[in-house]
Amino acid sequence: MTNNYPEWLECRFNPGNMEADTLVALIAGLPFNSFMEDDIFLLAYIGKNEFTDEVIKEVDDICAEFGISYEVNQMEQKDWNAEWEANFPPVVVKDICTIVAPFHTDAEIIGRKIVLSPKMAFGTGHHETTYGMIVKMDELDMRDKKVLDFGSGTGVLSIFASMKGANPIDAIDIEGPAYDNMLDNFKLNEIDNIVPILGGGEKIDADGLYDVILANITANVILDHLD
Repeated sequence: MTNNYPEWLECRFNPGNMEADTLVALIAGLPFNSFMEDDIFLLAYIGKNEFTDEVIKEVDDICAEFGISYEVNQMEQKDWNAEWEANFPPVVVKDICTIVAPFHTDAEIIGRKIVLSPKMAFGTGHHETTYGMIVKMDELDMRDKKVLDFGSGTGVLSIFASMKGANPIDAIDIEGPAYDNMLDNFKLNEIDNIVPILGGGEKIDADGLYDVILANITANVILDHLD
């Protein structure tokens, strides 16, 4: 029996002395769908049909420049989204909020309820940085504040900002899968005051002033866009 699941490749990078998040920043512009750390390795996942000769050359050039080695493995062909969903437990951020997926119908909700459709985009609340951002945001008065969520991922921080009364909100991400995912998540949470933007720093409203900037991204990207 055959299936119609897409074929995926796992690129296993050995970053050496380089921080994993720095390597992610270097290859984030390529069509990788998601990243995860495994001991000393950075694992990057990409559709087999997207791992073109052009992409391979760009990866090889980056690795050659920074002394990084990598290998590519064919992944088992199965429903990886279902696999991801099965390993997506609810996240309780103190007494602030509970982050659940649509299939968590019986989860106990503490604080505000945020619903995320798990599509392997960064920012589900499981990572310490997302958790920490929410804790810090809870300390801020965000009512009627203009907010920029730079590197929005799932859009969870934009959603929480909206729940705290922020308005308007710009949510920017360079990754197509993240952009599509945050659109789904805004609908799931019935949020309509967030402007989703696909792109990088060039999409920021240079003439506008933001009261709050959320930037849960790597330090070098923040430094590159300080102006």
